[in-house]
Amino acid sequence: MLRKLMWSGLYAGLAAGAAMVARMVAARIWRATTGEDPPEKR
Repeated sequence: MLRKLMWSGLYAGLAAGAAMVARMVAARIWRATTGEDPPEKR
């Protein structure tokens, strides 16, 4: 039970970190190609 909880926490943390890194990289590419800030969520 504890191992499953630890695995879920590790997996969720890595997924969140990867999503944040992907968003930052995408924003940099957008700025480099268009010269403007990326569109924001509304």
